Amino acid sequence: MPQPPADLQRRKRQLRLRIGRLRRRIDWRACVAHREGQRLFSWRTAVRRLPGNAMAAAFGVGLALAAGLSARSLARWLGLRLVRHALRSGRQAVAAELRRIWVDSAPRPSDSREDARHE
Repeated sequence: MPQPPADLQRRKRQLRLRIGRLRRRIDWRACVAHREGQRLFSWRTAVRRLPGNAMAAAFGVGLALAAGLSARSLARWLGLRLVRHALRSGRQAVAAELRRIWVDSAPRPSDSREDARHE
């Protein structure tokens, strides 16, 4: 038995509204993810959040380059050691930041209730 035209139009309108809300939510999440990605991979953010590591890495690179190509140079060894240390502790900070982003982007219970309400 075919549906009356008024019911069909009402159902279409509800579906279009739901699709529009879902599109806006997806667009908003994509925009937030893009901004967060830009912030996370910006060298300025890394220097701002880890100034000691950035200074140690810069000092180590400068010291290693100033020592020349001699493998036995104490300055070169010290510079490379500083770079390794800065990168190791910086890697831990980046991993912690990625974990925070992952937790923040996980669906919340309120999102699932909202989805169930729209269905």
